[in-house]
Amino acid sequence: MKKIVTCLLILCSLKSFSQDYKKDSLVEHNKWSFKIGANVVDNRGGGQLFGGLSRTDQSAFGDIPLTLAIEKRISRLFGIEAIASLNSWDASTGVIDGLKLPNNEGYYAFDVNAKLYLNELFNFSPEFSWLNIYANAGLGRFTINKGTFTANYGGGATIWVSDRLGLDFNTTIKNSFNDAELYETGHFLYTFGLVVKLGKKEIKKKIEVTESVSFVDSDGDSIPDDKDSCPNDAGYIDNNGCPYSDTDNDGVLDKADNCPQIKGSPSNGGCPMPLQKTTKIEEPKKEEAKLTAVNVSKRIKFESGNYNFTQDTYPHLIDLAKILISEPLDARFEIIGHTDSVGDYKLNRTLSFRRASAVRNYLVDSGISKDRISVVGLGESEPIDNNLTEEGRNNNRRVEIKIIK
Repeated sequence: MKKIVTCLLILCSLKSFSQDYKKDSLVEHNKWSFKIGANVVDNRGGGQLFGGLSRTDQSAFGDIPLTLAIEKRISRLFGIEAIASLNSWDASTGVIDGLKLPNNEGYYAFDVNAKLYLNELFNFSPEFSWLNIYANAGLGRFTINKGTFTANYGGGATIWVSDRLGLDFNTTIKNSFNDAELYETGHFLYTFGLVVKLGKKEIKKKIEVTESVSFVDSDGDSIPDDKDSCPNDAGYIDNNGCPYSDTDNDGVLDKADNCPQIKGSPSNGGCPMPLQKTTKIEEPKKEEAKLTAVNVSKRIKFESGNYNFTQDTYPHLIDLAKILISEPLDARFEIIGHTDSVGDYKLNRTLSFRRASAVRNYLVDSGISKDRISVVGLGESEPIDNNLTEEGRNNNRRVEIKIIK
């Protein structure tokens, strides 16, 4: 037990070296990582598997309780991990399956597990990007006497104390394929150790706000005023913080306008549409579309760079509240926030979450239970229009409503 406590204290003390870690840093996927740490084998067999670590005399924690692992993150949700574990029991004190050991026994195991990242599956808030929670399952083989294969399942968590270094804690239940063999019964394998991300770090253009640097951004475009050529007008990083000009005021920025001096149509590259001789055909009047939560939500608009509603949005919020109140009491609602591409990608994701939350707060104030409403922020990742035009950016600053019955 003293060895376990000592290892835990050493791992936890590394937290003090992570003062520069930013909680809002982006999680890097598709990366290799390496883990080194210690393990405890809790082997009592049969119905006593869930006894935990209360009987340390029956748990293996030898002179070299070593665990080594390497993982490949194959997507946002999944990873594959290979783990090798080494431990031992002393004949003087060791107990396996309730039997005192006449000789020293070693434990050797190799496992391959798939990992499902629950924090990504359930879309945790960006404020918890320092925490990974996962479930794991796979196959393995261990040897104490003759050796046997196991079916594994369990879970764990990684706490990132910097952008490359983390503390990992895992519990895996290993069900034996041949538990009739002496000592080869099912058992718990507890591991804890350091995780290090491998490979060259990707350099991303973003501005960090730290306690030692004064950050002033008057126009909210994520570019500090001391580096912004247009500090009072929201712009773009690749244009020195200034907005792109639209000389002919046709809604198409000069950089994408094929006719920058002549007012034209966005659908024709900023140039005037060619004249066509057409015969005007009077179309029958269409009945006004029925108000639904989906089409009303499309009319909810926000000011650029924040989560304030535009003035003409409030009538649509009133309509939306009336529609959702009329839904059955067992209906649930999901509000999804979006932004345009102006500003930092990470900040846009947070902004979209706040926009969705603003709509939820209005609906709660209108009498809808908060427990019936969930919010998601997707930032600029799902545009419905061109971000190079003012009209397109306005359309992308939106929310969507999903009704789940």
